[in-house]
Amino acid sequence: MRLMTILLLASLSTSCGWFGGGAEQEESYVEIRPLAPLQIPSDLDDSIVKNPIPVPIIPAQRNASFYPQRPPLPDALYASDNRDEVRLQALGGRNWLVVPEPASTAWPKMKQFFADNGVVLKADRPEVGRLNTAWLTIEDKDYRDVVRTLLRNNRRGEDAGFETSVGKDRFLIRVEQGLQPQSTEVHIRHENDLQSEIAADNVDTLNDLQSNMTAAERSLLNEIGGYIAARVAETTVSKVALQIGASAKTSLSRNADGVPVLKLYLDRNRAWATLGQAMKNADVKVNEQDSDLGEYDVTIATELFSGEASNGVLCRITFSCDNESRRINALIQMSEDPDTGFNVIVVQDGAPMSDADKAQQILVLIREFAT
Repeated sequence: MRLMTILLLASLSTSCGWFGGGAEQEESYVEIRPLAPLQIPSDLDDSIVKNPIPVPIIPAQRNASFYPQRPPLPDALYASDNRDEVRLQALGGRNWLVVPEPASTAWPKMKQFFADNGVVLKADRPEVGRLNTAWLTIEDKDYRDVVRTLLRNNRRGEDAGFETSVGKDRFLIRVEQGLQPQSTEVHIRHENDLQSEIAADNVDTLNDLQSNMTAAERSLLNEIGGYIAARVAETTVSKVALQIGASAKTSLSRNADGVPVLKLYLDRNRAWATLGQAMKNADVKVNEQDSDLGEYDVTIATELFSGEASNGVLCRITFSCDNESRRINALIQMSEDPDTGFNVIVVQDGAPMSDADKAQQILVLIREFAT
């Protein structure tokens, strides 16, 4: 009995740490200050010592005037299964490569790929993300590098449209920021000097240029993607390529009326396809779509924002799996902006969604799953 009394008194004397000792902890919490950045010793390679739990980059919150009573919550971070994969994308006759790293590290890997294959690069302009290869004479023989080999093989194909020994070939490369802040897009066009008018070396965009041999373009993108995915080249940062990442393809803000607007700095075909692909990736149900009006009629499960399972045991027991309160019906409306591409807003009952915070959540969801 005496031993139990002593133990009880001991537990009571320390219980403030469990129940009533919050004041001291709160004061110590307030006094916490960030530590200095980790300093890597000079004898260690900084490419080997990496942060095992990196903090993701969160974009700055704009339009603070719309939050007079409370600070805005940060945008949600959604995980996509292929976020860290090198992907080959296609839309109509266009092909491009998506690399899950910033342009400042993708740019030197692109140059190293061509150097490893013995291909000289001309018109090296990192400020606009442009590279041109030198003109290559391709003969009907075996080559040791993949660039000349794929050109020879695709010239032999039925889609080439011209003889193996006709003219010289080159590739025009454009490196751009991807739809995600930490991603890069690689666009390529193939030219043959006898098949069409040759583009000027100082051309910035490749959107209006057609490939003379689309199969060769796609083959080269495959080879570059495999090269980067295999981590053949050591990761380095190109300071001269930092400007490439300054041209964002998306931005999210609120207009003068406080309506959240997702801006897509893309041509119409790709902007429309990007919305459809984003909703497919995010498992958003598309009821109807009208390309002429630029509208997607969608049903969004609220579990997409909370991370809960939509068909759990509890909802089946309570018959609430199909509850209207668990779904959001809205229009995703895209309209052209003469200056900046296309604006995307969330509409309900013929007007912008009254719950601006919820509308912003939906637009963030679309942006994060866009490819």
